[in-house]
Amino acid sequence: MNEMFEKELLMAAEPYLQSGRKGDMEHTLRAVDYGKYLLEHEPGDPAIVLPCLYLHDIGWSRVNYQDFVDATPTQKKNCLSMQSHMQESAKLASGILERLNYDSDRRDRIVAIIAVHDQPEAIIAMQDLNATLVMEADRLDRYGQESVSRYKAMFGDAYTAWKEAKTVRLEGLDAWFRTETAKTLSRKLALEIGLFEP
Repeated sequence: MNEMFEKELLMAAEPYLQSGRKGDMEHTLRAVDYGKYLLEHEPGDPAIVLPCLYLHDIGWSRVNYQDFVDATPTQKKNCLSMQSHMQESAKLASGILERLNYDSDRRDRIVAIIAVHDQPEAIIAMQDLNATLVMEADRLDRYGQESVSRYKAMFGDAYTAWKEAKTVRLEGLDAWFRTETAKTLSRKLALEIGLFEP
């Protein structure tokens, strides 16, 4: 994917990301960086993976996400806003890609991935390496020091009822990462934040 198109995607996504949850813009940029790293080592299609990552969370700007903020780490995946933001992101992404005259087959694939990107079971059921790489890049940003700082800023210090958040991340190491590249990187990041410490 060419650099100019990436800039156009980011410009289109930025207003939504800036009016979504705290730190969505920074999260998106880290997810894109993770996606690029994965694509250096795995045979995915950048023309699908990167647009997905730029646009996957733009729908948070269109939903009331207080239920997500108030939920415990294990409850977050079942929040109404979690489902709604994926649907809204998919709709917005479709419109953005259409305005940018993006290939219609790729656009349909991107929209389908975004519509379920936070449902690991649905992504895995697609049996599509590009969908897997999108999920992995997005979920890699749940590890690392930047993500811990982001969650504290978003949910407050009470979120560092770290035990539950730690359990979710530890289980995620086996549940979310399928490629060897993501498995290795996720464990490295988990180690850096002390996830394996008692």
